[in-house]
Amino acid sequence: MSLALATPLVAAGCGGSSNKQSASASTSGAPPDSGRDATIMIIRHGEKPSSGDPGFDETGKQDKKSLTRQGWERSHALPRLFAHTTSTAGSAGSAGSAGSAGSAGSASSARSASTAGSAGLPRPLALYAAADQGSHAGAHRMRQTVTPLGAALHVQVNTDFAEGEEKELAAAALAAASPVLICWEHSKIPAIVEALGAAQVAGVPEEWPDRFDLVWVFTRRAGTWTFQPVPQHLLPSDA
Repeated sequence: MSLALATPLVAAGCGGSSNKQSASASTSGAPPDSGRDATIMIIRHGEKPSSGDPGFDETGKQDKKSLTRQGWERSHALPRLFAHTTSTAGSAGSAGSAGSAGSAGSASSARSASTAGSAGLPRPLALYAAADQGSHAGAHRMRQTVTPLGAALHVQVNTDFAEGEEKELAAAALAAASPVLICWEHSKIPAIVEALGAAQVAGVPEEWPDRFDLVWVFTRRAGTWTFQPVPQHLLPSDA
């Protein structure tokens, strides 16, 4: 893959701090989650550096916190999983924020649910990735993985929440317009599932497996969660 393709991805940007402030307010002293219907999809970031397989940032510079070439290939292939058609990353300037998606209402949710990608997965109305800037920043891989998808769907990637803030992230995801897609560090994904209240659902593994090619789909209807793991089948190496 040519890393030049990755350069425009920075245009998709990250969410504003106002979203986090309102989410924090909603998780401290506000009524608990209402239990409304929701679809929360979770993925691990794309492939990470290992011995002899370095990571590269958006400019092509080697960076241990960024995706490998295969990870970038996965990030650019992700839109096929959730959308019939894709736009160029240059269109990200017109992307709406996760907050504005949250005000879209039930009509937008219906449109998203009826427009699925190659795996039959609904198009996300909100995208979250772990923060990679600031004092609690982690690696860039989570944001890099979903930036092309955000550009294709015209949905801004929200990076207000850092690793270790999984409870706050889960509360924000449940309050956002559904469906929601979260891209996170694999060892912290069980904490998200726990915060959603779905850890005891039949079939949910205790840990994320040693794979980059899965989507965990959690669906809540009438207050009850169900779980389905969906293989991505995006790259030749995918199981």
